[in-house]
Amino acid sequence: MQIVSVDIGSTWTKAALFTPEGDGLTLVNHVLTPTTTHHLAEGFFTSLNQVLNVADARPLLNSGDVTLKYSSSAKGGLAVAAMGLVPSITLESAKVTAHSAGAKIAQYYAYKLNRHDIQTLEDSPPDILLFTGGTDGGEESYGLANARTLAASKLDCAIIYAGNRDIQDDVQTILGHKDLIVVDNVLPDLDHPNPYAARKAICDVFLSRIVKGKGLDVIVGETGEEPMPTPWTVYELVKAISDVDSAWKEFMLIDMGGATTDVYSASANMLSPDTVLHGVPEPFVKRTVEGDLGMRVSAMVVGESTQELVNVVFAHQPQRQEAFYGYLRHLVAHPDYLPVTEEEKHFDTLLAGLCVGYASERHAGTKKQVCTCVGNVDLQTGRDLTTVRKVVGSGGWLSRASQFDVHRWLKYRELDDSSRRVLLPGQFDYYRDAKGLLPLLANVARLDPQAAARTSIHCLTL
Repeated sequence: MQIVSVDIGSTWTKAALFTPEGDGLTLVNHVLTPTTTHHLAEGFFTSLNQVLNVADARPLLNSGDVTLKYSSSAKGGLAVAAMGLVPSITLESAKVTAHSAGAKIAQYYAYKLNRHDIQTLEDSPPDILLFTGGTDGGEESYGLANARTLAASKLDCAIIYAGNRDIQDDVQTILGHKDLIVVDNVLPDLDHPNPYAARKAICDVFLSRIVKGKGLDVIVGETGEEPMPTPWTVYELVKAISDVDSAWKEFMLIDMGGATTDVYSASANMLSPDTVLHGVPEPFVKRTVEGDLGMRVSAMVVGESTQELVNVVFAHQPQRQEAFYGYLRHLVAHPDYLPVTEEEKHFDTLLAGLCVGYASERHAGTKKQVCTCVGNVDLQTGRDLTTVRKVVGSGGWLSRASQFDVHRWLKYRELDDSSRRVLLPGQFDYYRDAKGLLPLLANVARLDPQAAARTSIHCLTL
């Protein structure tokens, strides 16, 4: 059996052909073609035909000689607005759930929606609104008020209600005229997050509705195979790698693209002595995505979001700083551009460092000391990644950059803007996905997770 995997990214469409061999997979062929953003199917079939070395791959798919699995993060991926009650509890659970489903958080809201919130949602509607809030048997008034506000709005998108089960029937009645899906609460009680039903609902909406109008429906019609969101498949691959090899039980994966930087971690929720956890426990595998941190489409936003550090890097060099921002503007206008001069290569490395540093910091937990009636304790939010000893770099730029100093950027500062200690690893081995195979192996993991996980580990370059 041959397995062909295709991943449609914002800039490039990648394809690989694998054959099972022993307890792993053998790479037969691998191609890279520009993503045809005007019609995703064109670039998809170009890649598919090239990797199979045929004029038309469809007869091979129809005969069953080749099995196809593919994914997409093109056109910005899956945009979700997360809505919860308390920011550090139900809203955080909603965000973790959306991220694990392969979505990016386009907007987020806590407590009651106001007129400005509704106006923002109506002006920039997400693909999905994930409506959470309240543990089962807990607070009801905020959820009911938000349901009524949404009912009176012009918002036209899928709404997934995954909040307090005691008001499910009321929410169904209030929002029955909207595109509503009701699932189990993402946080039935404070100690037991339950993201699975909402996560599946997000993926179902992606498959049944969102693929239409992006060119993916043509691919589905021609191949009979449905796509998955790329981050969803990579998330599942991270879990498989953690399960298949004890040496890789805990690790981080940084996937940096042209529009976003995704960070995944497989790690237990560790608390050092005299430390108290603030907020809900996080899942063993966690994903975050930063929509303002990308190497091409988001380059100018990176420069604006990280201006304080850029000012430090170019202290007393105003002309070079202006040249750097000029380079970022050029990248936004020409996202397929590759640096030519030594200065442009230096600017590209700086841009990558900013993406890696800030994305990793936002992903990791933090710790600060607080005074209590029993003495000083450390208050920890999120997870402690200081014990992680393996970090993987993936995505086009990180895959190619053999000399990139990730250690410098992962710990570019000890304290964040609120003087909290950032809980990122300081000592670790860095591996590159040099051939850019991880998103492609993530598709194959849908068929054979253990073989795909073993092959993923073996294909990394130390």
